[in-house]
Amino acid sequence: MRRPNILFIMADQLRRDALGCFGNGIVQTPRIDSLAERGMRFDGMYAAYPVCAPNRATIFTGRYPTAHRVTVNGKRLPESETTLMDVLKISGYRTYGSGKMHFGPQWRYPPDGSPLIDPDPSLAVDPQPVDGMLPWYGFDRVAVTEDHRVGPYGRYLAERGYSLDGELHSASYPQSATAASPFPEEHHQTTWITDRALDFLRDHRTDGNREKPFFLKVSYVHPHHPFNPPRPYDAMYDPADMPLPIRREGEENGWPSAYLAKFRASRDSHEAVGLDRFSDADWRRIKAYYYGMVSQIDANIGRILDDLSAAGELGNTLIFFTADHGEMLGDHRLLFQGTTSDCVTGVPFIASGPGIPAGTRGCLCSSVDIMPTVLEIVGVLIPDPSPVQGVSLVPALTDPEHSGRDAVLIENAGERRSVRTREALYTYHGRGTRGELYDLRNDPDCFINLWDAPAAAGLRTSMAERLVGLMAESASDPLPPREGVW
Repeated sequence: MRRPNILFIMADQLRRDALGCFGNGIVQTPRIDSLAERGMRFDGMYAAYPVCAPNRATIFTGRYPTAHRVTVNGKRLPESETTLMDVLKISGYRTYGSGKMHFGPQWRYPPDGSPLIDPDPSLAVDPQPVDGMLPWYGFDRVAVTEDHRVGPYGRYLAERGYSLDGELHSASYPQSATAASPFPEEHHQTTWITDRALDFLRDHRTDGNREKPFFLKVSYVHPHHPFNPPRPYDAMYDPADMPLPIRREGEENGWPSAYLAKFRASRDSHEAVGLDRFSDADWRRIKAYYYGMVSQIDANIGRILDDLSAAGELGNTLIFFTADHGEMLGDHRLLFQGTTSDCVTGVPFIASGPGIPAGTRGCLCSSVDIMPTVLEIVGVLIPDPSPVQGVSLVPALTDPEHSGRDAVLIENAGERRSVRTREALYTYHGRGTRGELYDLRNDPDCFINLWDAPAAAGLRTSMAERLVGLMAESASDPLPPREGVW
């Protein structure tokens, strides 16, 4: 019997609570909600790293950043790493990818070493591998576009008379900008990614590989900042209808220095935008544009689902949906990524398709667990010796009481490391600096940092011990395998 097809959908910087199926009563995401309704929704999924490239590498290797070595944006995933696509390809799948991959740097350093502020487009890296590089990280065929639009999507625009000059992208200034995209919906990056995915599906049906199952990764650049959906999505939500972000007056007095710097910084990097000066109107406008990008992605996912249904393939296709990390979106008066707040580390994860029961699970899990989960569901064995550090979530599919992990490790830039349990969140920011400690039972929104509180000394010690244990486990890379006793 042929194994099921796999459609693996990702969004970039999509917080879990920005979807209707995860409790948002404003944003319209009917197609993603339909996946959750007929499949399994995981409410306790956390990114192993709250930044793009490191966590993407984790999702597709099942390994922590300290193991796969992509410990910050701008590093390249070593080709020696075994990816989900590698394993599926060896098992008979045809593998395709459309959209953002971020397996390598998007930008080269400026010649003078200065930060990226409105960089020269000549410094952007064309992400598309040439034919001689295929298979590429296990992909038979790919159409790659990254945040800066340079590469095949940029050439597509140029052929239609559009220019990238002056267009907002991931290193333009300011990153908090809100504007309608200069490219119409039919030529927008989200549409282009979907169109290429549909091309791969149609080619698969006609190029002699139809008897083989396919793996198709569709990875959207949005709703990553800046906030610039095309019309009509730029006006789909009225800023006046947007609720203000969660915050508490004076909470910054308890922040670690890294967050204070992020809050007050202005124009020393492309994400230093003077957040301390933002008004309520700014936050509402940003949220409206962000929701517009989310709804555009949802509509494009609907195009893919409709294509699979029309081809009679939907019933034999497993669908997984997730994000690399979330977005502060004004919570605690911060923006973008990189913090340890749940709005950044908490990501959606939905599994839907043949053999997946409908339901919701609250088990604590990590993006490091996604690869082994996908492989077990489709009945493909992990290579032996196994490089994977995650654990499969398949037991949770049939056991509503499956608790998953008792704690998740969240790695971050520099010395920052976090451990999150159901009861507490602890983040080490470095020797001699204030860290973070929150009692999630009494302070679920993390307003009161207990790091310096004498009454929380016992909790701080126990969470520090838990963090050390998880870091020791994650550093125990199963590769290379032990070959002898001496």
